[in-house]
Amino acid sequence: MELIIRSILVVPAVLGAGKIIYDITVGKRAHLREEYKFAKDFLSDAKKDGIHPFVLEKGYQAIAGTSTLSPEDISYILSLKKPSQCLKDYVLSNQLMDELKTEGNLKLNFKRKYQKSWFRTWLKFFYSSGYFLLAFIALSPVVVSNYFGISGLHSLLLLAFTLPLAGTLAWSSLIAYARVKRGEELISNQEKHTTTIMVST
Repeated sequence: MELIIRSILVVPAVLGAGKIIYDITVGKRAHLREEYKFAKDFLSDAKKDGIHPFVLEKGYQAIAGTSTLSPEDISYILSLKKPSQCLKDYVLSNQLMDELKTEGNLKLNFKRKYQKSWFRTWLKFFYSSGYFLLAFIALSPVVVSNYFGISGLHSLLLLAFTLPLAGTLAWSSLIAYARVKRGEELISNQEKHTTTIMVST
């Protein structure tokens, strides 16, 4: 029975590792080629007069990989230095940002709640601490089983309970930390970009 449970728990890890290896060797390259071709064709079309607003909106959203951002936001982000990284950062952290104005000088700013540097530092500490604590709880049946005399089978059964529950919360904490961190990186990158950028609606 213990061998069966161990085997079941190993299957997702094997599948996950296989996907990572595939992405690194073949899938990633093919995906990047497709992204390049689409971005090249779309950005070339976007410069032409008469492009329908619906096509423009859907094209920008396809580049960003989300329908929650406006074409004006995406257009501005793509005008910054390192646009690919900036766009990833903005997709992740836009919930922390004020809305961009569509007239005048565009500039990203944190919402008032997140503008204080000390508050963002505290949030990063809170989320990172939460991640490590929850990740330890998720794996605790395996880590501490020997100290409490828990059998291998019982530790695996406990792991089947703690891993999905605490593991999901740990992942959420990690994402929340990354959201604040990448938002700061995005604002920092924007400050280095001194050119005034205007986006017409």
